[in-house]
Order: sequence, then C-alpha cells, then structure tokens
Amino acid sequence: MRHRPRRRPLAYQGAYDGGMPSERAKALTAKADRALAVLLERADAMQDAPLGAAYQFRRVADVLAHLHAWHLIFDGWVAQERAGAVPAFPAEGYSWADLDRLNEALFQAHRERTYESLRAMLVSSHRSMEHLLGTFSEDDLVSPDAHPWLGGQTLGDVADECLGEHYEWALRTLDATSVR
Repeated sequence: MRHRPRRRPLAYQGAYDGGMPSERAKALTAKADRALAVLLERADAMQDAPLGAAYQFRRVADVLAHLHAWHLIFDGWVAQERAGAVPAFPAEGYSWADLDRLNEALFQAHRERTYESLRAMLVSSHRSMEHLLGTFSEDDLVSPDAHPWLGGQTLGDVADECLGEHYEWALRTLDATSVR
C-alpha cells in the first residue's frame, strides 16, 4: 500500500461555520481570516528564516508560536470567566509590566516545535477563537462594561488584539526582515 503525503492547502480558508454570530464577531473573523491568509502565504515561503533583530533573532516559526500562544491565553480568559472566576489578565503570575517575561515564557514553551506543527496549531487555535467569538452576543463584544476584568476595554477589541491586529504585527515583523 502506497502512502501519499498529506498536503495542506496552499492558502488558509476561513473556518467559522457555526450559529448566528454577531456583527462584531463577523467583522473580527473576516479581518482575521484575511490577515491570516496573507501571513501564512508569506510564512510558508520562508518557514525557518531567521528574523534577526526584528524578532529577537528568532525564526518565522516562532512568530506563529507566539500567535498561537496568545490564542490560548484568550481562550483561558474566557474559560476562567465562564467558570465564575476573575481571569488572570494577562496571565497568572504576570502583569502587563511583565509582558516581555510572559512572551519569553511563551517562546520557551514552543521553541523546539517544527514549523509544520506550529502552523497547524495556529490554524487550529485561530478556528477555535472564531468559534468562541461566535458564542458571544454583540453586547458581550462591544460593551466596555460587559467584562469588568478588562478594565474598560471591550472583549471584541481584546479579541482583535489576539487575532487580526496580532497578525498585522506579525506581517510588520516579516516586513522588517525582508521576509516576503
């Protein structure tokens, strides 16, 4: 029996297919899908390229790991809130002043992974975030009072920071290193 190598699609295809998402959720996922498709196309062309000073002398794969890790953090915030707890924002044991230390811990957790595994993890966590966003009402995503632990930020804005805005950061990082 001959085994054919599993091929991944050339470009990311949007994954949200659940229920009736709010208008804000639709806008967030559309923006994120567009940015992720561009990012993956570029990253696929330079999978393990070193990024030099633009990203602490790490690899393109490490950018994908960073994005994936922040999806998991967002998911954790939602899970904590839904369990009746006040989420650790940004993460247990970290304040926003410790962001560099948190990002270093995220890097250390994934630094040995291959590009292909990180790519698959990112696509999977992206899809999970889109489905998760579809579970929130419009008010949940746009009201600064809906989630007091966010300190006046809206959940939709924070989701955008973990999705579309973060993908745009990744593209700017690739731009700064001439990875095109």
